[in-house]
Amino acid sequence: MSDAVTSEKTAAPGQWWVEVRGKAYGPYTLAQLSQFVTEGRVRPTTRVSDRPDGAWVEARKVIGLMHSNTQRPANDTSHGGANVFVHAEIRSGAWNGFMAALESMGAICELSTGLWLLRTRHSAGIIRNALSQTLQQGDRFVVVDATRDRFAWFNLGPEIDVRVAKVWNGPLRAEAIV
Repeated sequence: MSDAVTSEKTAAPGQWWVEVRGKAYGPYTLAQLSQFVTEGRVRPTTRVSDRPDGAWVEARKVIGLMHSNTQRPANDTSHGGANVFVHAEIRSGAWNGFMAALESMGAICELSTGLWLLRTRHSAGIIRNALSQTLQQGDRFVVVDATRDRFAWFNLGPEIDVRVAKVWNGPLRAEAIV
């Protein structure tokens, strides 16, 4: 691979790295990268390389990598669709990227400022992973999958993580009947 590559790169066995916000992560096998594609962690425009020091190319140019993402379009909710609520507080300039990623996940309806209903086939985890790639420090959001009873969040902080897990997975309290 080189920065000047304009044709597709044939995926070879070996080690691969993923660039996220200017930092290289890896090494990963091609099978692991394909799994990341399926999970939404690696998108077609995510930069990957077969070298840890660069020569980055968009994932969609690596032959055989994006094949695992050739399922139904993101807005096809005819099989296994879910109703998902997304609430975001975006304080950086990442609004446009966040909205583009959200709209690519399915049909959306804005309920109020920063709150959307999303009809999608994606899981809460995949939605979180895809949306989090668009945000910066100080931005945060939650994803509540009302259909599948799942909850995912980004950048709320470790103390909130503990409190959420305690309530979400905790026992029901006895309620007084009035």
